[in-house]
Amino acid sequence: MQKFLKGLLFITVVQFSLLAQTGYQDLMNQGDQALNKRPPDIMTARLKYLEARDLEKNNPEAYIKIAITFIYSKDERSANYNLDEGLKLFGEGGSNMKAIFTYYKGMVKEFVPPDTKDTVKIKKHFLEAISFYLKSLEYLEVPSFTWNNFEFSKVNVYNDAGRVYMMINDADNAKKYFNMCLAELGNNTQNSYYSISHFGLAQINKYLGLTDSAIINFNKVLEIDPSNLTALSDLYGLYFDAGDYENGFIVVDRIDSMTTLKYNDLIGRKDASKDSLQYVANILYNTKMEKGHLKFNSKLYAESLKYYAEAYPFKKNKKLVELIRKMSILSDMAKKGWMPCVKDAKFVTNGNEYFFYSPSELKINQDSSITATLKSIITADVDLNMVNVFQPEPDATAPDKIDKVLNSKYGSNEYNWTVVCGKSTYTQNFEKKFDPSGKETTKPAGAKSVEKTAANESFELDLLKYLCRAAGI
Repeated sequence: MQKFLKGLLFITVVQFSLLAQTGYQDLMNQGDQALNKRPPDIMTARLKYLEARDLEKNNPEAYIKIAITFIYSKDERSANYNLDEGLKLFGEGGSNMKAIFTYYKGMVKEFVPPDTKDTVKIKKHFLEAISFYLKSLEYLEVPSFTWNNFEFSKVNVYNDAGRVYMMINDADNAKKYFNMCLAELGNNTQNSYYSISHFGLAQINKYLGLTDSAIINFNKVLEIDPSNLTALSDLYGLYFDAGDYENGFIVVDRIDSMTTLKYNDLIGRKDASKDSLQYVANILYNTKMEKGHLKFNSKLYAESLKYYAEAYPFKKNKKLVELIRKMSILSDMAKKGWMPCVKDAKFVTNGNEYFFYSPSELKINQDSSITATLKSIITADVDLNMVNVFQPEPDATAPDKIDKVLNSKYGSNEYNWTVVCGKSTYTQNFEKKFDPSGKETTKPAGAKSVEKTAANESFELDLLKYLCRAAGI
């Protein structure tokens, strides 16, 4: 009988142990499910983890999971309390789980920012995060340890240190640790930290004005992740700012192609939301506008006009209609060899009359005077000095199609002047006038040579000065 009771007692203890183990794991799984919801159900997750911890107080996993819920809640004190309680389970020396706990102490510092605007205190706070990250490596007993589907090693720790140093604008140390991460990876370019570290280096070099280095790093990212829209956008910005419009166009064209595929996919789906479609349409509008700007800056006006016209359906707006009219005028004039007359980077104007000159007909005479042919476009409601970069809102009153806009016609005048640089007097050899259809409407007096004087601060004086500069006098 005594032996039977002992056996029964042993079976009962084992059964309770198994029930506790099963209960613990079920609670942990339930906590994980709540935490993985979008948005996460933090309170439910925390309660499940707390119940699990009470079942097995010597199991460190529950302490970390509880701390994670407090990180979500931005509660630094409670997160650290649970991590510190978990660390008490470990003795002196190394332990892989002790390394994980210490690493999470760093995460608390990084992801729960201090409640202060004091930059010194803020920097100190994030330096403590880095200190915990690096300290965790001292406890790691193997080159790489996986916990909770997270692979922990020098690779991620060095990357994290680089990221946090970048957050506090310590470029030198950030670059140091990003490069240490890449050194650990060696030729393992498929590891996600390879592109992450190169992206970090690219951002730092961009911040430091090291354009060539930043471009190299962004291209390294794109070798592994060719559809990284952020890297493509930043790379485009670098090329544009450097005046490298050719490479800039290649990059923005990639963005355009990627976004067009996404847009076409959404158009073909019945479940696509209106907001998603509008978001992608806005990107398409911006990329096509950028392509137009690049061609404009390269003085390829006809191509510029083509891309502005492509942008129009994605954000119909009267402001864009005016820009397209402007570009059609510039394109047409450029094809015919006419160049803008400018002052302070703007057209010389007389009301809505904008002036161009013909470089091929600009001649220096034997007496050092200049003979030049000018042409003006009378644009009515089009401002040729309008900026090319703007963000219009969709306008229901804008036309659906812009075919007529591209074929708009304008009146024009043509002048031939003889100028002596340094003087305000000049000779107008002839004047011709044309209506929008191109029909000449010149009066007989326009064919006669006339001596004229440009008044101070007049458009005529601005034209005289510009022609002398264009002739190199």
